[in-house]
Amino acid sequence: MEQQNRQVPPMTPPESYGRRVWHIWGPIVIKWIIGMGVGMIALGVLSTMYMMTDQEAAMAAMQDEDQMMELYGRIMEKYLSFAAMIEAVGAIITIPVMWFLFHRDRVKERQMGIIPNKKAPLWKYGAGLLMAAALSLGLNNLIIIGNLSVMSESYEATLDALYSAPLLVQIISLAVLVPISEELVFRGLLFKRLRERGTYMQAALYSSAIFGVIHGNLVQMLYGFILGMMLSYLCEKYGSVKAPIAAHIVMNLLSVLATEYELAEWMIESNLRIGIITIICAFISSTMFVLVQRIEERPDISGTSEENEGVVA
Repeated sequence: MEQQNRQVPPMTPPESYGRRVWHIWGPIVIKWIIGMGVGMIALGVLSTMYMMTDQEAAMAAMQDEDQMMELYGRIMEKYLSFAAMIEAVGAIITIPVMWFLFHRDRVKERQMGIIPNKKAPLWKYGAGLLMAAALSLGLNNLIIIGNLSVMSESYEATLDALYSAPLLVQIISLAVLVPISEELVFRGLLFKRLRERGTYMQAALYSSAIFGVIHGNLVQMLYGFILGMMLSYLCEKYGSVKAPIAAHIVMNLLSVLATEYELAEWMIESNLRIGIITIICAFISSTMFVLVQRIEERPDISGTSEENEGVVA
């Protein structure tokens, strides 16, 4: 699908190469800095607390390399047990920053005379959310069937760390805050900024590739790339970043609940069972894709509608 729906903006003075690079990569760099900063502060606090509770062990570790490595391992184990909470704090800081940048981009669009895609009505969101849920579950099943998780130890370690938190913490952090944060960065800013400068397919491929790579291991790279393409498509068709945010929340919530209630363990008890569920997921996601494809996203170039006069999300 190739979409060229946006109104061509008026000619503007050329930007320097550095400004163009920062315009694209800036949100990702800011998110990374926030994440690293929160992680380092959390590690520092945990290290200080751990050493204060056992000062003798800390003093002994400073004089013996083996004991130092053992102490570091215990601190990291504690750090990983708080991974979901640390992710939540990073997202809480990231969201208002990215929302400010997102809002500023929409203001600039208005000033440049760019008419965005029409916003789909809320009642049409059901198809997109069901497509996202089915695709997410189906891909997870393929990872299980193909035993791809053994290809990456960091993938299993990441899941163990994130899903070890209490269920309420997982829901708030992994199923709500993290999706909002990531979608503002990757669809609200990166995809939309690339879309202003090129075609839909170019913007979707580039932003999805970065979305996959940033997850840091092979399994999540592939998974993230495929889901990133789907989320970019929802952003384009629904004309709003709310669509990929809602879809991402549904997918992560499904993952959290499936892990908590051992859905994967139940499915792999029978090859026939997991195979049938995967086929059903493929059928649902493809059917919902057809419905989403019928959404008319072309902008109203008359300029008289209320949604094109204000700042849209």
